[in-house]
Amino acid sequence: MAILAGAVQPPLLTLLSSTSSPPLSPLFFQAIDPSEPSSLISIVDDSEDAEDCPRDSTQTIVPKNRPRGSISHPVIHIQSPDPRTTYIQAGCFLESSRASHEHDDRYRPLGVELPWVGFQIKRLGQRDLSLEVGVVDAKGREGIIRLSSFKTEPSIHPCHTPPLIHLPLNFPPSESLVTPWLHIPLNLVSLLPLFQSLPRDSTDNDGGQGGAKKKRRAESELPSGSFKSVSFVKVYANCRVRRIWFSAEGEKTLASMGKGVEDEWALYAADSAASL
Repeated sequence: MAILAGAVQPPLLTLLSSTSSPPLSPLFFQAIDPSEPSSLISIVDDSEDAEDCPRDSTQTIVPKNRPRGSISHPVIHIQSPDPRTTYIQAGCFLESSRASHEHDDRYRPLGVELPWVGFQIKRLGQRDLSLEVGVVDAKGREGIIRLSSFKTEPSIHPCHTPPLIHLPLNFPPSESLVTPWLHIPLNLVSLLPLFQSLPRDSTDNDGGQGGAKKKRRAESELPSGSFKSVSFVKVYANCRVRRIWFSAEGEKTLASMGKGVEDEWALYAADSAASL
């Protein structure tokens, strides 16, 4: 059963706020690549240089120098030479939930029914990063929406379990930004039809299982139609995360909540009292 099954869900729902206590809620679990000594997940002050951040003596936080536009908040820092092996995740696939860990909330789907998800996130220099959101349609068919900074063209991978669409995550040129922190809203209702409309490649390079029969079966089970819920959210290295939230109408919801929410969602620059 989903974590929020049967619960009344407000129009604005925060999944992660790095200024809360604890910054990373018990809903999240962490995966860190043990084969890479420089892989780590930590709470750091975004305004501090790497040398000032508490860490194991064998680890080096990147980037070493504080970039322009840092904020005066503690944030979740996720880094690894291989982004695929180090991440934070809340919720899980529907199949994972059915398989085991039924009494552990970390292994239950979220069941969030709000169709917008937002991220306040900062890339670590020019290092690659990826985000994933698990979506479920009205018929209970699940899919994964993955966004990656290294991706140049959208693609679909119906053999992946669950089926996956992989989209480019484009960042503006750093010289054009006041801050490297980005506010990324995703309308899941508008992305769901891509499972049916994206052209299918003859190859499936994103970890799918082989075989024509398997492929046909997967294509017949692709999500479509009405959005029902979010099953999980996953953030890979290499980035810093300030906030993850869900809303009923994206930016319109935030604007309707008043100055208190506006101030809470603002990113306050470390070098001044002004918000970014």
